[in-house]
Amino acid sequence: MTGPGQDTTMERFAAARLWAAGRVPYLASALFALTPLVHDTAPPRLPADEHWNVHLNPGMVRDTPVPELGWWLIHQVGHLLRGHHARAEPYRDPEHRLRWDRAADAEINDDLGDGPAEAISPETLGLPDGLLAERYAELLDLIDVPPHLAACGRAPFTGPSTMTALERELLTRAVAAEIEARGTAPGGWRRWAEATLRPEVDWRTRLAVLIRRGLAQAAGRVDYSYLRPSRRAAAVPSIVLPALVRPVPRVAVVIDTSGSIARTALDRALAELDGVLRAAGHRRIEAICCDARAYPVQRVRRAAQVDLVGGGGTDLRPGLAAAAGADLVIVFTDGDTPWPERSPRPHAVVVCLFGDRGSAPPWASTVRVPTDER
Repeated sequence: MTGPGQDTTMERFAAARLWAAGRVPYLASALFALTPLVHDTAPPRLPADEHWNVHLNPGMVRDTPVPELGWWLIHQVGHLLRGHHARAEPYRDPEHRLRWDRAADAEINDDLGDGPAEAISPETLGLPDGLLAERYAELLDLIDVPPHLAACGRAPFTGPSTMTALERELLTRAVAAEIEARGTAPGGWRRWAEATLRPEVDWRTRLAVLIRRGLAQAAGRVDYSYLRPSRRAAAVPSIVLPALVRPVPRVAVVIDTSGSIARTALDRALAELDGVLRAAGHRRIEAICCDARAYPVQRVRRAAQVDLVGGGGTDLRPGLAAAAGADLVIVFTDGDTPWPERSPRPHAVVVCLFGDRGSAPPWASTVRVPTDER
């Protein structure tokens, strides 16, 4: 579309973008990175495509107040920064796509406030704030969405790519850094900035790295032993020389069996431990179940073979004391236990914490294991 109508559309778009930048200055860089595309087939609510093109319907732009246009621009920038286009991949089929669109709107709009009456938010849905779109999508299966609430919709087509993937990534990180530097953004945006600048490593990856590091440190300790005489002794038959030996690391697993840990989460973590140890060539572990006392050591070849016994209160100090002779100690717990003031061994201790409430001692490496992981 060309001519005076387009000029009016672009002028109102520019005014809306200035209004939005004044409302949320920490998103100004993202707002001014949008490329407007004007065409009569664009749906309302200024949908944006994954290439940072925002699609403007001249009639809608003409008839909508500038502050409302600015609100929708902030909303669309939220979709782009939070990667909703890529995250929508599991919801491609029409049956689930509307549910995803509504869920993605709810993730963004809990921080915006003062939105149009038809905008979806956790409050209008009767759902809690601060959840990710994936969680809202699950909850939307359980409720009836009021008919007057509509998702913001999708762009009718994908416009030209005006930025490379690297440029989009750099822009996203720049916006996250701006949010952190200002410190005045709503909580949802601050959490997003933290996750963007310091992404959390998957717990399986971190567990594998820590276990392999502990095994490598233990295997790297060599000493002299007369159990295997040195081959150099053959030159002097009357003298027996010791040889350097590399011991097989002892791995002990202390399992909190007090009853406060979900069995499904514990089974998942033990299965992951099995895989890491097998990949490292380790064939035997010493498992110690512990509630308020340590139960007899179980020497098994697979973590799944452990007989989980216990069910009383929680105090893992006896279990750690029982594991004191091991080179690598792995603890599975929710952290609701007293800890020794010092590490029971000078070697590696890895604490796998279930949930997000408990804590590990400062002398241990920590892995957070989500209890609600699908």
